[in-house]
Amino acid sequence: MYMYYIIISIMAIMSPINAYNRKEILNGIDVENEVVIVSVGILIIYMSILLMRGKNIIPVGMSLETIKYLIINILLGCVGLYLGGYMIKRYDVMRFKAMRQPIYLLFLVIIGCLVYKRKCNSGVIVGIGLLICGCVLVDRNLRG
Repeated sequence: MYMYYIIISIMAIMSPINAYNRKEILNGIDVENEVVIVSVGILIIYMSILLMRGKNIIPVGMSLETIKYLIINILLGCVGLYLGGYMIKRYDVMRFKAMRQPIYLLFLVIIGCLVYKRKCNSGVIVGIGLLICGCVLVDRNLRG
């Protein structure tokens, strides 16, 4: 279980570095160009890894259900990368990153309960309420 927390910590450390780097990049190029360049870089890296490991780039025998979810994730990824770049380019990075995660959690729980039939208890609701209060305090102080 400790690997779970180590990986989350690594991702938490990488996230603000990525956001501030992205802010610098977007000072010089458009969001669309940045998304394309980064996506091509990711594609090259992962294709190279798959080829070195002797794996198929596109798995054989994928179900239509898997293909459907891949298409949905590609479209959501495109929108998410663009909107993330838009927000970083136009707004304060710290404010954007501080507000994003609690709002993500709120919608994760709402969509999880309504669409994917996940259970939600009173502790989760209280926790989200506290996060929303925290968001309001953080946002007021970071707005300047």
